Amino acid sequence: MRVERTISYSADLASVQQAYLSEELAVARTKAGNLAAPSHTVTSGNGGPKAVTTLVVPASQLPDKARKLISRDINATITQQWDGTGPDTASAQFTVDVGSLPVSVTLTQTLTSTGSGTQCTFAGDVKVTVPFVGAKLEKVAVSKVDELLSGDHKFVQQIIEAQ
Repeated sequence: MRVERTISYSADLASVQQAYLSEELAVARTKAGNLAAPSHTVTSGNGGPKAVTTLVVPASQLPDKARKLISRDINATITQQWDGTGPDTASAQFTVDVGSLPVSVTLTQTLTSTGSGTQCTFAGDVKVTVPFVGAKLEKVAVSKVDELLSGDHKFVQQIIEAQ
């Protein structure tokens, strides 16, 4: 199922990118989801920075439709691999890996300087490959991705304002 979203920030591209890479964002995400603190690393190389956040989602916090099929905690890894740092544009492959579960989330995150700020666009796909109920679970997963992106908008703005 396709995901597309555009968000605007009144900050330069470098500040927005640093906020998306930050441990503060990783911690804010887990606090918002009532999850344990994540493991978060940022490395440089191959043209741009890479952020990897690993967290555990307890089975009890999964959506009802998913909980019927999954009875164990999920180890999730969120990865952002950036192609550079601007100054006019920067893109990242944004993936969520949930191990052996039949779910994949792959988005391209693009930051574009607009002169007075930065536009952030997400575009990609959420796929759930479970016979008979995959389409229903994809809708649930897309709504969760949309919630994450909405939360990120708020958290990134707060991180930028605190800099």
